[in-house]
Amino acid sequence: MNVWLVAASSIVAAAATSAAPTASSDVPPPLVAAHQHLISPDFAKLLNLPPQDGAAFLKMLDKAGTRRGVVLSMGYTFGDERKKIPESDRDRLTAEENDWTSEQVVHSDGRLVGFCGVNPLRSSALAEIDRCLKLPGMIGVKLHFANSGVSMRNPDHVAKLQRIFAEANVHHAPIVVHLHARTGSPYGAEDAQIFIEELLPYAPKVIVQVAHLAGSGEFPPDAEAAMRVFEGAIQRHDARVRNLYFDQSTVATSTSSAEDGARIAAAIRGVGVKRVLFGSDMVVSYNPPPGPSWTNFKQRVPLRSSELKAIAGNVPPYMRR
Repeated sequence: MNVWLVAASSIVAAAATSAAPTASSDVPPPLVAAHQHLISPDFAKLLNLPPQDGAAFLKMLDKAGTRRGVVLSMGYTFGDERKKIPESDRDRLTAEENDWTSEQVVHSDGRLVGFCGVNPLRSSALAEIDRCLKLPGMIGVKLHFANSGVSMRNPDHVAKLQRIFAEANVHHAPIVVHLHARTGSPYGAEDAQIFIEELLPYAPKVIVQVAHLAGSGEFPPDAEAAMRVFEGAIQRHDARVRNLYFDQSTVATSTSSAEDGARIAAAIRGVGVKRVLFGSDMVVSYNPPPGPSWTNFKQRVPLRSSELKAIAGNVPPYMRR
């Protein structure tokens, strides 16, 4: 092997070792789990798993030492054509899922807030947002581009999303968006740029939270490319991203490599730790509850103790009311 390459490899390895994460005991648990899904009885039938309600989530938060949580309704999933749900039932099931989520939130003694889930491509989406945001405890809108079959490269989809963002802005409702496209669809830097230019201007008054650091779990190269676009806009002080936040839900897992952790840390530092929120997504066999999820993050992502503390202490602005 080339001597220079050996030396370079040694330097990289040493740098990785020196930048190893410090899962020190002085880093507190997160104040808020800002990305969480429950499993309603109707959704449980699609997953073939037992339900997980708001009470179960509160117990998870107690065990993790986390005070509050953001519950994102799975309403949008009933508009996913791949689920083979009869067309006549999709809008009804979406509304019922949002209703059920509201019920979980209102029985939490103020510890939980809810987001309405809709498929933005359905003609019923605007009406359901308007209806759902009147429900107790429901303060925002959750969009899942992959589950909904949305492509930022489709002008018709972008036009429909503009109406959704404008509607959320009228209601002063924050938006959590799973930006990553459906598996097999083109996705990357171009989508992030379209998002900044074509969607964010329609919701200038509300917080927009991009889920999974612009990915869909772990941290694939296309999500990394999208995050670089957001980093550039933030560093240029682009006014369109002034209310943009990110959650690192399921980005670091128990199987994340040292290289994965380094890339995740770089992306977080690129946009700034103050814009990054903790989340643990849905608790299923391959996805742990908030406590272990936070441990994975601390152990796998080489951030300084001060950076971990900052993320743990971050409270989404929509929960500071």
